[in-house]
Amino acid sequence: MKAKGIGIVSVLALCALILWPNNQAPADAPKKDKPITGANWGERVGFKPDLSGAPKAGVTINENNLEKYKKWVPEGVETLVEKYKLRMRVKDYQPIRPSDGYIAATNRHLGDPKIIPNKDPRTLAIENYTAGLPFPDPKTGEEVAYNYHFSYQGDDGGFHYGVYWIDANSGVERWEEWQWEYITRVQFRTDIEPIPAIPDLAEEGIAYRSITWAVAPQDKRGFAALYSRMVEPLDQQGWIYLPPTRRTMRMTFGTRGDAWNNTDLLYEDVRGYMGYPEWMNWELKGKVTMLAPMHSGITTGREALRQAFDFNTWPHWNLNAQWEPRPLYVVEATPRLPDYPYSRQTFYFCAESYLIPMKAAYDQKGELWKVVINAYNESPDPTSKPPGVGTALVVDLQAEHATAFPAYGVRSNVGLDPSRFTLTNLRRMGR
Repeated sequence: MKAKGIGIVSVLALCALILWPNNQAPADAPKKDKPITGANWGERVGFKPDLSGAPKAGVTINENNLEKYKKWVPEGVETLVEKYKLRMRVKDYQPIRPSDGYIAATNRHLGDPKIIPNKDPRTLAIENYTAGLPFPDPKTGEEVAYNYHFSYQGDDGGFHYGVYWIDANSGVERWEEWQWEYITRVQFRTDIEPIPAIPDLAEEGIAYRSITWAVAPQDKRGFAALYSRMVEPLDQQGWIYLPPTRRTMRMTFGTRGDAWNNTDLLYEDVRGYMGYPEWMNWELKGKVTMLAPMHSGITTGREALRQAFDFNTWPHWNLNAQWEPRPLYVVEATPRLPDYPYSRQTFYFCAESYLIPMKAAYDQKGELWKVVINAYNESPDPTSKPPGVGTALVVDLQAEHATAFPAYGVRSNVGLDPSRFTLTNLRRMGR
């Protein structure tokens, strides 16, 4: 099914003295007679990192040597190092590529997607997207945003994770454990049959479907939610199941300031940005090489929780990850929708995966409010699976409070049965 149009998670604007020394010369636009491959993916769809003068593997950046390595550290993360004693263990750069199916789809549809004028953020601003990366070698912030929107994250998967509420002064306040399953691509699939779409759900205009439920502690067990994202740039719709009443409730899942589960994470912060490209103005600020946790080396599982986070030492939320020099697009986003909680956001998009390893968000006064870090792990098989989730961390700098999301288990491209994502199954999982 070929769609006509599609839309599917500051550090003050970085100045030219920081951005442009790391700039890369623009790559040649991809040609259909010169296919993109797994070997040349990074340089063809983004740009090569500038590793000259990069911190060496084995170096640990901390508050004592930060000044020496400042140009390699995003400003929001810089605050965590300088004020909150985050340690950044440096490793060598390692390229990232998507699956063979996603690469093939990118080659088949090179040059097809087009951005179209859009005065209404609730209407589509892209046409002729079918599958794969829509804009190799993007020239604008909007193209980078669409690349993230359709970035390779597999066609489906699951995430078993913890949630830890953390106060800088008192430490861990409480915790929960959740399961999450999702069909990332109802449409525009590249890896798992049926390709290119799941017929019944696609006919309803659904682009993404998800179900999540709490498994611990006992007083939270059974709370569950089922929701869908449409192809059109609309709010998420779905149901929640409330164990105390044994009832489901239909609701719209907020994207303008609603916190997920009373955490520091807003719905729009999930995976870095959970909204649609149409909801923001996107300005490309630069192409840089900076440190990011894209091969973080974080061990997943409950038994590795204390290895992933230092809960015992102030401020009790610092993650223990490896950071590598990576090619990044720095894009500033300002809202097109009214009553948006952030006045602006600065995103760091990986120029190979187009995932978001870091984000800084600003309040209505223009002051730095939150820093979001998404740490990824190496794919178990780059030809058929996306990078694994290592952990996520969101820090509210103004409240000196954070929420950590350690990964207990991650699955990708497993061929989930769409019949699991029903209201009947939501009730069953909640009991």
